[in-house]
Amino acid sequence: MSKILELIGFALIGGTIYSFVGMMDNPLRWPVFWGCAGGALAIILYRKAKMKLKAI
Repeated sequence: MSKILELIGFALIGGTIYSFVGMMDNPLRWPVFWGCAGGALAIILYRKAKMKLKAI
């Protein structure tokens, strides 16, 4: 499961970078950017919470 989350996280980070750099004149630039950034943040927070529960 963690490897799948890592791959999804890398794809979301790639989408964030692409939307910030590559989509200069596209009107979908900011929704894609914030969606990908929010998804990556959600994965980071999920893994952190899971590791905290595992330590207890």
